[in-house]
Amino acid sequence: MLLYLLVAVGTALSASALYYCASALGRSNAPVVGGLLFGYFAAYVLMQLYFVWYLYCRFAKRPETKAPPGLTVDVFLTVFDEPPWIVKRAIAAARQLSYPHRTYLLDDSPTKRYKHLAHQLQVEYLARNGNKDFKAGNLNAALEKTDGDFIAVFDIDHVPQPDFLDRTLGHLHDPQVGFVQAMQTFSNEGDGLLARAAVQTSSEYFNITTCGKDAVGAMSHHGSNAVIRRSALKSIGGYQPGLAEDLETSIQLHANGWKSAYVCEPLAPGLAPADFSAFCKQQLKWSRGVFESALRSIFTGAFFKLTWHQHLAYCVRFSYYLIGVSVFLGLATTGFYLFAPSAEIYEGFMARILPLTAVSMAIRFLMLRSRGTDPIARKGVHFPATSLVISTWPIYLLSALCALVRIPIPFISTPKVAGGSRVALWTVLPQLAMVALLSAGLVYKAAHWDAAPAPLTVVAALLLMAKQWILFVPFSQMLKNQFKKTRRMTSTSRQRQAVATSKPTRALGKAA
Repeated sequence: MLLYLLVAVGTALSASALYYCASALGRSNAPVVGGLLFGYFAAYVLMQLYFVWYLYCRFAKRPETKAPPGLTVDVFLTVFDEPPWIVKRAIAAARQLSYPHRTYLLDDSPTKRYKHLAHQLQVEYLARNGNKDFKAGNLNAALEKTDGDFIAVFDIDHVPQPDFLDRTLGHLHDPQVGFVQAMQTFSNEGDGLLARAAVQTSSEYFNITTCGKDAVGAMSHHGSNAVIRRSALKSIGGYQPGLAEDLETSIQLHANGWKSAYVCEPLAPGLAPADFSAFCKQQLKWSRGVFESALRSIFTGAFFKLTWHQHLAYCVRFSYYLIGVSVFLGLATTGFYLFAPSAEIYEGFMARILPLTAVSMAIRFLMLRSRGTDPIARKGVHFPATSLVISTWPIYLLSALCALVRIPIPFISTPKVAGGSRVALWTVLPQLAMVALLSAGLVYKAAHWDAAPAPLTVVAALLLMAKQWILFVPFSQMLKNQFKKTRRMTSTSRQRQAVATSKPTRALGKAA
């Protein structure tokens, strides 16, 4: 009952904000720009508030179903170029799966260096020439060499529990179910603040939103922790290539009439990115892939073959990474009105958007606390995750622009080990520039307060800066690395200078 009440309040607040924005267009000095911003705001509210809240209201967990005996199952472990200990760990876990199966290591690394390891650990080894279409091509090549009726797919950093197949195969008793997706969780929360934040970013989606999607027949495939019917894959020509091959594949499966199922249990935890650069690489690949999938599904017509519930659910996933555009617009608009002679229109907007944000956070908190499955989700509040996602806005903005102008992004393998990648300046410079802009705007507004007071604009600026607090981690790491580099260069320079000054002394000694 409380959920419906909060959703009703949120709907009223969002409707008020939309009406205010529409009416403010008549007072705008730039009606075309204002109209575009209003259209974007309305679409974002529709997909990331109304559609998400609808899925919350449809929340339901699928009852457990036992796996029938006698099914033939192939377990695929996909590996590109990972540390051997991660590969060993995944193979050991796959071999311990209690349901009868055959385990295959799908080696797509440039040097095919895992063959000996596969033979040593007594699993089947499959490799191919080259790595066309990357993960999708790797899986399709393996499909041609295997014959199990069902395919369990795991990324190499995920460790399935022994009962994974027992908990998932039963949902395929309906011959129209094309795939079963299990929850994705991560086990390296203790690797540091950034790892903890990265782990938390997926909690709401895999604990709450996915249950709503499953309840309306619209659960999508998420790359790992899934069991897929071989005949379903064959009916669409195999795994679909792309940066988001999982999303491309599930769209095609749903468009061709196949059903899906979701098991809301943490059955195969993986490893989340443990530093900022690794997270940025992962999110750049994922977001660009999702935008590409959205555009392709529309242009090819696959999107229009879906049910209306599937339209709604896929729009939620398609629009998630628009958070980058939204944060950028919020930062730029707030900065503009800090310097503007009048912020009357923006003050009215913030008077409506701030309460809406609070209600949206309350709805999310309620769902996580009352219906979350894993312990991380049941905490309800994930400040590090919120800060990390907001702080990554330039990555999401970049991928959206690349998708629009058709700039390709290469396949990127996410580093799995903490400290495996250095902090690149470009991953933090845009955020620091925006913080500097807002700081200058606050100083300017304070100096001209009597002429144009704007308290809510100031609050918005402070909140937008404060929500990026997690940037101190990569920024401090970058400064630390630079300090070490400077010390090494200074030490080397001194050593060279000492050697240079010692040579004349030795020469004089020999002459004497």
